[in-house]
This record gives sequence, structure tokens and C-alpha cells, in this order.
Amino acid sequence: MSDSNVTLLIEAILDMPHYSEVQLSPDGKTIAFVLGKANKADQNKPIEKSIYLMDVATRAQRPLAEGVSVTNDMPRWSPDGQKLAFLSNRADSSEMQLYCADLQTGNMQALTDLRGVVDAPQWLPDGRGITFLYDGNLDKDKQPEIDPIVVDANPPFKRIWLLDLKSRNLRLLSPAGCHVFEYALSPDATKLTFLKSAHPNPHEGWYSAQLYVLSIASGDVRPICSMPHQMGRFSWSPDGASIAFVSCVMSDEGSIAGDVYVISASGGKARCLTPDIDHTVMWIDWRDEGILYGARHIENTLLGMIDPKTGATRILSEAMVTIGGNTQQVHAAHNHTFAAVRESFSELSNLYLGSLDGGDWKQLTQLSVDASLLPPLRVENKHWIGRDGMPVQGYLVYPPDYVAGKRYPLFTHVHGGPSLSYSPRYVNSWERLITSRGCLVLMPNPRGSWGCGCAYQSANVGDLGGGDWQDINAGVDCLIDEGLADPERLAIGGWSYGGYLVTWAVTQTDRFRCAIAGASITNYESNYGVVKNREWQSTMFGSMVYDDIELHRSRSPMTHIKQVKTPTLLVHGERDILAPTEQSIEFYVALKHFNVPTQLVIYPREPHGFQERAHQRDLYQRIVAWIDQYLLNQ
Repeated sequence: MSDSNVTLLIEAILDMPHYSEVQLSPDGKTIAFVLGKANKADQNKPIEKSIYLMDVATRAQRPLAEGVSVTNDMPRWSPDGQKLAFLSNRADSSEMQLYCADLQTGNMQALTDLRGVVDAPQWLPDGRGITFLYDGNLDKDKQPEIDPIVVDANPPFKRIWLLDLKSRNLRLLSPAGCHVFEYALSPDATKLTFLKSAHPNPHEGWYSAQLYVLSIASGDVRPICSMPHQMGRFSWSPDGASIAFVSCVMSDEGSIAGDVYVISASGGKARCLTPDIDHTVMWIDWRDEGILYGARHIENTLLGMIDPKTGATRILSEAMVTIGGNTQQVHAAHNHTFAAVRESFSELSNLYLGSLDGGDWKQLTQLSVDASLLPPLRVENKHWIGRDGMPVQGYLVYPPDYVAGKRYPLFTHVHGGPSLSYSPRYVNSWERLITSRGCLVLMPNPRGSWGCGCAYQSANVGDLGGGDWQDINAGVDCLIDEGLADPERLAIGGWSYGGYLVTWAVTQTDRFRCAIAGASITNYESNYGVVKNREWQSTMFGSMVYDDIELHRSRSPMTHIKQVKTPTLLVHGERDILAPTEQSIEFYVALKHFNVPTQLVIYPREPHGFQERAHQRDLYQRIVAWIDQYLLNQ
């Protein structure tokens, strides 16, 4: 592909719209959804998000909330289906507020005017109020900035609030001195269950947060569950007697996956419903007919139903597709109909309608792209054997003009987390860019990934850079042995935990011609003292750095920096609080000292994942340039 076509490809990738937050109305006749589009008016801003309504019968769409450089998100139907609550920054780009649209009158009004983060709205079952999370107070004036910063003082705890729609009075529900990460109302709205921590650093407290139940009338709070691992995705039984949730070792807040547990709402011991399943549950929804769930199963995504009494599972649908992304569940109405976003390597992301009773999915939308720039990817599902005989799965993406029998340069793209997994998606920006240069791309799911049960997901705890790296390296060997990859033209790249494994890999082998590490941690000894979510490190190592410093040092790329020979591109966001920018700086300084070809690029204002279009474009251009120079010698 010519340089001009690469430029067009990058713009096509950046222009791709995407669906999220699909919500089916209670009567199943209308779908509310969010459509994200590139912000071309201001390339220093994140994508624009608009809320649309679709008539299921006619498939006609109409905008409900949109605007230039505006974010509209989290639409939620009222129980009677006459109103839609949502979050928007339409009044002030720096503040998301709660809004409500009356679909009968067309009236739309702001329900809050608060300084701080408003999140996670939920309607009361009677439609008279809305609960939400908020991390500030009721003072409408912005708080003045004070120069001295007292660490761990006055943390911005998110707490649960209840808004009465008639009086507009706000009532604080959750207790003081704790941060609420997630909550769920009981079916009769007399109680709510919530995950909380009193840790002064909310980024850190999630890893040890525990489950509580609160009486809305009295305000009484009681602990009901303490688990050895992280928890999330709480769902009440229809009779309000029990609560289901997902738990396992999880690396990052929001990346929920594991086994399904049930506990009495009055407390006791949690019971695992899925101790022997070979897939990883990502979300649950307790319904009259059982616990509906979505899961990753090796290369596939599945929908299933669990009998809450016996734990017996029934698979409703399974295919090599991605349904709803890594975290978003399908949204079902009472008539067994559900709506979801679905995509694959060959199918664009679109809205679909399905039935819990089975049958074919019905496609409701039709995104269009320039097929000359974004054709369906040619992808092969691959399996190989990792360390200690561990079965490993991944996807191999072929270049557009692949010729059988010829060896190709191979780029291995390592995912983050590590509690995540690759799943079939249409765009795959790095894969498209690199295969456009005539390379194969391997997308491995090593131990620590989703898809093969909780034991596989936990298999790299205390062994970061051990079995997971060896699983990935074995995948490279497999492709060489099969005559696909050229052993003299190998490269590796990744972001976040993937970035760490890249910087680790170049200290362990010189087989790669070049490497690209984004948002990498390179020194676990120094990282622990400055990172915001330091319990990530304790959780994944299975120990605190001060108690087992030799282990943390031994798995730090900086400890082995003298062994690096591989030209390495380092990229980082200036405001990354999950992998401090200094981690890439440390590695860069050392590589320069030892005369290893390197470049460090720090992007202003960017957090852990880049948001500004101009920065995303620049990153993609640098990826291509690094591959051209050091892997392809162009």
C-alpha cells in the first residue's frame, strides 16, 4: 500500500462510527442507543456521542440528543417506557449532568446541576425517582483551587444519590467515608446492594472492595459478602431474596469476568454456580427463567442461561463474533427479545435483535465503509501449546495480497489487562495498518486472558512475564514451524500490560527486529510508589512489593536492560495515571545510554487510552514508520 493510501486508511479508521449503550424499551418496540462519531470540528476533543431512537418494526431512526463536540451517554428507559434518562455535557463540556426526555411531549430538561462526576443512573421501579453515583457535594459553586495538596485527604468518593422527580430533592443514600464502585437496586426498590471501599484512593480501593446491602427507608447498611478476589456485575433475583455476581482475579476496574456466584441478600457464604465451566462469564442478568449471561469461550462469544438452583448451564448462542464489546451486555425486554451490538472480523459493527427462545438474529442497521480501504479482514483462528503443555489460542491476520507458501514478516500484537482477550472485531486498527505493509499479525490470548475459565484467567498471578510471555513466544515459534512467518523478520508491540510484555520481551530475546511499547510499566519497584492503582501490582504479583521486592525486581524490564538490542519505540500519554509516564522515560534513558535505537513520544493531555484524533493519527503514522524502517528496511 502506498503512503497516500496509508494516509487514507488511517483517516478511514478514525472515521469509523461505533454503537454502544443499547437499551430496549420495556415493550420491546423501540431501541435507544449511542452512536459515537469522530469529532472533526475539534480534533483535540474526544469523539462525539449522540443518542438515537429506532422503531424496531420499521427500523426508522431519529436523533434524541446530539450536538457538535457533545457527549450524550447512558440512555435509560423509565419503567413505563414514556421517558428516557441520560447523561450529557451539552450545557457545559466539562460536566456531565443527568437529563430526562419525555418521549410523549418532546420536552427535555436537565435534572441536575452539579460540580463533579455524575454516573450510572438507574430508575426506581415505580418511575418516581432516579438513583445515580456522584463524587461531589451539593455546592453549585466550583471549589477554589488551593495550592497545597494533602495526599489522601478529602478523596473524591462516589456515593449513591436518589433524585425525587416530583420535588427535585436529592437524598444521599450511601454512607460517608467510602467510595461506591457499582450498585444495583432490588426489584421492589426497598434495598440496594453496592460494592464499596473506605480506601482513601478510589483507584486502589476497588481491588479489596466488598459487598453491602442498604435499606433505602432506614439507611441501615450491613456487609453481606467478602470475597478473596474482585467482584462486579451484581444482579438481584426477581424475588429479591438473593444476589448474583461475577468474581475472579481481575486486573482492572471495569474489566469484569470470571465465575458466577450467588449469595443470600441477608448474607452468608457465596455459592459458585460455575466451578467447572470452560468459559469466562463477563456479565449476568437474573430473570424469571434463570440467569442470562454472556461469556468468552476460547475464540467465540456465547450467550447462555444458568439455573440458579443447580448451576446447570444452557447455551443459547455461540459464534466467532463479538457481542456488545468486552463489558456491555445485551439488553432484554420482558418478551424474551433482546438487542445488542454484534460484529466480527468480516462483519461491521451493527445493531441486532434476537430472541432468548432461539432463532436467527435480525440485523437492524447497516453501517457502510469504503470497502477498498476497510475490506473484511482475512483471519485464521490458531491454537498452539504454551509452557507446561498449556493450550493457547489466538488469531492470525493475513495481509491483503497473501500468497500461500510464502513466508511473511510477523508482527505480534499483545493485548493489555492482562484480564482481557482479543475477540473478533471488524476494524482492529493496528492489525489493518501493519497488514497493509505486507505483514502477518498474531493476536495471542496467553494465560491470564479471558475465554478458558477462571483458572486460566488466574494462571499468570505471581508469574508476570513468565508463562504468559512464553505462551506468546511459543505462538511465534508455531507460525515459523508452519512456514508462515519469516524467522528473520519478526516484530512485537502492545499497549498497557501488552506494553509491559513488549519491554519484557526485548530483555529476554533479540529475535525481534523492532518493538513498539505503549503505556508500559518497566520498573515495578519504582512504579508502586507513584501509580494511582498500585493494588493492580499487588493483585497480579500476589504480593506487595515491600514484602517480596526480589520478585518484583526480577520481573521488571529495567532489571535486565543491559540485554536489550532491539530498536524500541516508546509512546505514552502525559496524564496516564495507570502506567506513569516516568516508566517509559526510565526505559528510554537506559536504551539511549546503551546506544539502542529508540524514540520516546509523549502525548500532551492524554490519559491511559488516547482520546484526541490528532494524537491517534500521529500514533498510527509512527507505528507504520517504525515498522517500515526497522522491520521492512524501507
